[in-house]
Amino acid sequence: MRATVAMRATVASSFSSSPGAMPTRAPRARRASVRARTMGALSAPESTSNYFQANDTEFDGAIPPPPRTSNLMDVLPYLFAVSLARRGTSWRLALAIMFLVVQKSFGLAVPILFKLAVDHCTAAAALPGGLAASEAATAAAMALVASGVLKAISGVATELRTVSFTPVAQASGRRVALEVFNHVLGLDLSFHLERRTGSLQRIIDRGTRSVSMVFRAVVFTFLPTAMELTLVCGLLWHAFSWHFVAIVLTTFTAYVWWTIHMTGVSAEKRKLANHMDGLSTGKAVDALLNYETVTFFGNIELESAQYDKLLRGYHEAALGSERASSLLNAGQAVILSTGMTIILSCAALGMWKVEPTVGASLASRVGDLVMANGLLLQLWAPLQFLGFFYRELRQSLVDMEAMFEIMATESNIPDGDVKLPAREGGAELELDNVSFRYGDGHDVLKGVSLSIKPGESIGIVGPSGSGKSTLLRLIMRVYDVTGGKITLDGFDVRKLKVASLRDAVAVVPQDTVLFNDTLDHNIRYGKPSASEDEVTMAARRARLDKTIAN
Repeated sequence: MRATVAMRATVASSFSSSPGAMPTRAPRARRASVRARTMGALSAPESTSNYFQANDTEFDGAIPPPPRTSNLMDVLPYLFAVSLARRGTSWRLALAIMFLVVQKSFGLAVPILFKLAVDHCTAAAALPGGLAASEAATAAAMALVASGVLKAISGVATELRTVSFTPVAQASGRRVALEVFNHVLGLDLSFHLERRTGSLQRIIDRGTRSVSMVFRAVVFTFLPTAMELTLVCGLLWHAFSWHFVAIVLTTFTAYVWWTIHMTGVSAEKRKLANHMDGLSTGKAVDALLNYETVTFFGNIELESAQYDKLLRGYHEAALGSERASSLLNAGQAVILSTGMTIILSCAALGMWKVEPTVGASLASRVGDLVMANGLLLQLWAPLQFLGFFYRELRQSLVDMEAMFEIMATESNIPDGDVKLPAREGGAELELDNVSFRYGDGHDVLKGVSLSIKPGESIGIVGPSGSGKSTLLRLIMRVYDVTGGKITLDGFDVRKLKVASLRDAVAVVPQDTVLFNDTLDHNIRYGKPSASEDEVTMAARRARLDKTIAN
């Protein structure tokens, strides 16, 4: 190891070189408790899936940078590139689309077969009996059997489409979530200080969930609905006349206009609700993270009042969004019911349809009515979900916009291009006329110069706020100096790769941090590749061996 930087519990800070030190955050025994008894109890289980295996990241290809806007035309190419970046997703996506075509085409064939069955039954009823009537009834039964088979195939294709597409959606969501997670951890401390942890977590969660929703809305709802609308209009034109197509398109246009208009109103209210939700969640997380401070100052009622105020604001905004959604759904129901009623009434009256004889026209109307009803129900069913998916799409784009803003944020600490050479023993640390200030505030450090040779231990003593912790942050490049320079083995730390710099420095913080995991995980944190003997040695030095043994 290169160097150990230790911050003592007193007002002193000690920078020492320790060749045998293990760069770990030593856990405190009094906080270890039951987790110490099973050092691997909280480890993630090995995956048994055929698609996701542990450490199979070699199947993950490179993904493009996120778009600058949440415009659907910019988001879709990015999502397709992300989904196809993992090996094995392209054929799954193609298979899902194939099952979608089978589902829609076979589903539309069912009303046509029902019309044939009704026509044969009508014909059999008009016959006096005998062989002709029996053949007509048999033909009707065969048409019904065929419609049942096609309906079953359509249902199976729906489930197979879901099974084929789910791994694609999960893989895309995982890649995006991992990309955001790594990017956020790579940002500088000032970014994290300016944002509340709870709000940031909500943005990431909603953004990654939106990936699957955008796919489902566009690829498996909007495009299939457009295809289905075209086919239904063609069938109605062939069976009746262009007038029926005009009524269907008018109903569809009115439905889409109302959906878009009211969804825009609902989206604005939902955006306000999300904002209030983020504030209330952030407030709750802040209070829980600072539990000791809240209780020491006896401000539970204060925190509760502030949290309740934010919750009330969220609930009021959510109620406004729900009212807009209810108005949207009511208008959609009225539009669809009106359109369907007009079409079925025209079909029952035989309007705009010319038949050779009046009797034939009357006899065929029953089958036409059944077919028109079946086709419209086939089309109206996804239309009812169209409003839901459009609202979710709008909301998903809003959520992704917030996530893209985070992904577009650049760190104020640019990475260097020099890797710190490996060297046995300690490192030489030098501070040359270092100055630093936080933001536009006053100087915390002014002209600090210090040289620490390998093997030396230096204590820096001063009152709170004098800059002791700031020195450590500057050495670790959590911040960059505003004046002077810091060198490690003669290399300016600003020119070093951040990973190699931090890998060479072991930190023992003043306030010990424990992750909500096993002692084994916490001890290994400074060196994940440490052997069992090294972990045991570190636990013994931290006087945790007896706790583990018990």
